[in-house]
Amino acid sequence: MVKKHLITTALEETWPDQESKIIFLGEWCKLYSKKKSWKNLSYEVVDYHWDNREKFEKDYYYLTDFYEKTLQTLTIQMNSIHQVNLSYKYWRILLGPWLSLFIASVFDRWEMIRLVTSSNDKLQSNIIIDSEFKWTPYDYNNFKKLLMESDEWNNFIYSKIIELYHDKIAINNLYENLRDSKVSIKKRNIKIFLLKIYQPIANFINSNKSSLILSSYLSRIDETLLSLRLLQLPLFINLNKIKNHSPDKNRRNWKVSMDTSSKFEKFLLEIIPNQIPSVYIEGYQSLNNKLQRLNWPKSPRSIFTSNSIHVDEIFKHYAGINEKSSLVICQHGGSYGISKLNFSEYHELSVADKYISWGWINKSSKTKIYPLGQLNSKSIKKINSSKTKLLIVTATVARYSYLMQSMTISSQWLSYFKNQIDFIKNLDKAITNETIVRLFRHDYKWDQIERWKEIFPDLNYNTGITNLETLYNETKLYVATYNATTYLETFRLNIPTIIFWDTNYWENRDSVKPLFEELKRVKVFHDSPESAAKHINKIWDNVEGWWGSPEVIQVINKFNKSVNRNNKNIVSDLIKILK
Repeated sequence: MVKKHLITTALEETWPDQESKIIFLGEWCKLYSKKKSWKNLSYEVVDYHWDNREKFEKDYYYLTDFYEKTLQTLTIQMNSIHQVNLSYKYWRILLGPWLSLFIASVFDRWEMIRLVTSSNDKLQSNIIIDSEFKWTPYDYNNFKKLLMESDEWNNFIYSKIIELYHDKIAINNLYENLRDSKVSIKKRNIKIFLLKIYQPIANFINSNKSSLILSSYLSRIDETLLSLRLLQLPLFINLNKIKNHSPDKNRRNWKVSMDTSSKFEKFLLEIIPNQIPSVYIEGYQSLNNKLQRLNWPKSPRSIFTSNSIHVDEIFKHYAGINEKSSLVICQHGGSYGISKLNFSEYHELSVADKYISWGWINKSSKTKIYPLGQLNSKSIKKINSSKTKLLIVTATVARYSYLMQSMTISSQWLSYFKNQIDFIKNLDKAITNETIVRLFRHDYKWDQIERWKEIFPDLNYNTGITNLETLYNETKLYVATYNATTYLETFRLNIPTIIFWDTNYWENRDSVKPLFEELKRVKVFHDSPESAAKHINKIWDNVEGWWGSPEVIQVINKFNKSVNRNNKNIVSDLIKILK
């Protein structure tokens, strides 16, 4: 029997030197820019395990339960390591965002190896020997970048899993990986420089009982008004960071002890001590030291954010230790309250004392939800008949899965991309001549522009850097292709909008299904690219007439009232909540 060579990532140095039967663990191995390397090989690609959406939902609830158990154990462990007695909620706020991504991403890699070994014999694989601490992340942001974009980090995790399956996968060609694990740092600009001068002054003037407001999602004008009416100065964002601490082997000589018979759970618990970001171990004291120097309110009446609750380590530490203050979190993405499964929403509701949604409520939530509407409200635009463009806004996702949410995940993006191609193919030629395809700013090595241009070399492409509002000024009809913020914004701005996506991946929760059925009835929502294109061909000469018809207006207004409110008194309403 011929041996099959298993390839787990796009790192070509792990590919076999000689000709052999190749098994790609996923489409993420086959970089479009490296077609010459794999196109003529004898290979097969393993089906992605979360293409089975029943399995995806089942795994979501299993991993959520395992996350809760692991977090409870880590709470005890971390208190012991740092000689503190901080609450379960504190560690949920600080560790939760990293731990949830770590568990879900490692499980995804584990499942792919498990499935390929259960259906194949005579497997072999080249793995790279790396230091246990080379791929220890600095903080949440560094970890997220590694798991989403780094073939090297993913190779490291796959290699650790393969070592456990050595009885089914022959391991060969072990060698050192000399690649760099550092992450690029963004350059400073003049706005950052001025804020660094301003913020210490604002901190000095604000009282110890002021509300801390950071990354609120409000416009700068509204955030300034909110702060002034609370008799304080705005801070806008947190510019302060914790320096990168190198992992210390002596400080990681501990184990996460939990009773379990699951091989996966044992594996994950075993690698946590060396994979937990250094800010939570070696850099933990720096969090305390940094807060002392920042001089944030010592006893804030409330703590408010939209975007800092996942990414900002200093903010999370501050929110956790000020547990008696009211933690107010606002929704910062379009899928909240709509997607069937959304772990980010689950986490935010589990730590918030008060939660501000864009219009939806969740009767089963123990957290008080205030359906205020989008915070970054803009003026309602009037339909302008001089606008001529059809604007289609597209997305990419990381080649490696990172988030448990009802959406296209990992290699499923290729199915999403095919839908975009089918949509353009079904448009009338006169419309494609007026079409702008806005690409997603982050490419994740999908080579999206090259893929598009190979099929449609003459289309008008926007690389995703231009502000969307600039494109709105020439948009006759907007096309949304995924469940996120953009179509909610165009609904509120009264820009004619068509939505289409594959409901097999972008699943909605039961509470909003009637709303989307109504959108489908009036031809705003479509579950296939062909249906969306057909309707656009029909209405193109009278988009304003269709969008301005009484039945479309009624359905859009009902939708906005339920999940996407336009609140003209947002600052006044926030003051009541924060006080």
